Amino acid sequence: MSSDAPSPVLSFQDAGKTYPPQRTPLRQLWGHLRGSQRLEAGGYSALQPVSFDIHPGQSVGIVGLNGAGKSTLLQLAAGTLTPSSGQVHARGRIAALLELGSGFNPEATGIENIFLYAATMGLTYAQVEARLDSICAFSGLSSDHLAMPVKTYSSGMQVRLAFAVATSVEPDILIVDEALSVGDGVFAKRSFDRVMQLRENGTSLLLCSHALFHVDLFCERCLWLEQGHIREFGPTSAVLPRYQEYLDGVNRQPGVDAVSATIQANALPEQAAPTAPDAPAAPDASSQIPATVARFIQVEVGLDGTIGTELRGYTGSSTLHVNAIVNTSAQEPHPLVAVVISSESGKILGSGHCPPDTVQADNAQGHAHVRYTLPQLPLNKGRYRVGVYLLCQQGRFVYEWMDPIAHIELEHNGQHQGPWLLAGEWRLVADG
Repeated sequence: MSSDAPSPVLSFQDAGKTYPPQRTPLRQLWGHLRGSQRLEAGGYSALQPVSFDIHPGQSVGIVGLNGAGKSTLLQLAAGTLTPSSGQVHARGRIAALLELGSGFNPEATGIENIFLYAATMGLTYAQVEARLDSICAFSGLSSDHLAMPVKTYSSGMQVRLAFAVATSVEPDILIVDEALSVGDGVFAKRSFDRVMQLRENGTSLLLCSHALFHVDLFCERCLWLEQGHIREFGPTSAVLPRYQEYLDGVNRQPGVDAVSATIQANALPEQAAPTAPDAPAAPDASSQIPATVARFIQVEVGLDGTIGTELRGYTGSSTLHVNAIVNTSAQEPHPLVAVVISSESGKILGSGHCPPDTVQADNAQGHAHVRYTLPQLPLNKGRYRVGVYLLCQQGRFVYEWMDPIAHIELEHNGQHQGPWLLAGEWRLVADG
């Protein structure tokens, strides 16, 4: 029976990876003398045999706790590891951003490594030469840096160069392991736009990230790994909420320090924070000149007129307000500001984004002052986190965030259940 469905660009067929136990040279010699080739007990199975397909143009996110087998799966997909069992079939050109520095010769210069790295992806010297100027420009590295050995580069510079090369070769499959958040705001935004462009051009994406925001943004399907097994594989809109519920359940287990797993899942990598409410310093000199990338200058959170980081109030009557001073940029004159309310474990309960074009610069420096107000807080009694995010105008890239920037503790005497109080009305209905 024929089918019009295209062949997968990546296929795992009962592919798994097992590592033998560590053995001393003496034990290895004894094993050779005995002629024994069998694996000794105590080996480690990083990935149990798994089977799945990725079709042209599909984007798949990989989620799971540390040790679930995510990196092993990506290395098998990239061909840098050989499966111990089963087979992995890939069709087309693969570009992989895995471990820091992989694919680079530390003694060679940046320019030399561009040619070497691109050659491993199947590009000829002439093809690389034709792309060289655009690769260098995208990386943002100066000509002086590109003439220096890669071993002198910082980790951020290495990832920038690797990302510039990997995404310039027009791959059929792009494999990314937590590399989308490296670099300053300008480069990170550029990276997001490049990945979106590749997706629109039909590149398949395999993305591993602890930041569920990235998975939800880029991936239409999600593969959840647990202890080397596939627990779920399906639409991101279905798998990701269940994975979040799983993280919340892990956090509730006594004696398990897994709160950071949920917070990592809903946050993005660390960065320098803007002025917090408990340190309302005046804007520094750098905020007096136009910014190259949108950023916060100052953020304040208040409850019933009191500003701080630890706030107390009352369910149904207290008013939450957030003041934010934003430095806009020529590239992003109208960014979005969002307020996010989460549980103590980090599970997002709700968010409020400002409408488009709300953020408008009111001086030559590009400063904008906006306020968010949430009256009669409909949250039940308990303790909650307040986070503030600065996003691009399309809402798909986060320039800066503080989460939590404040905690609020609410009191309530009712018997309501759950985090929210439902806005409804009860009345007696007369019969007859």
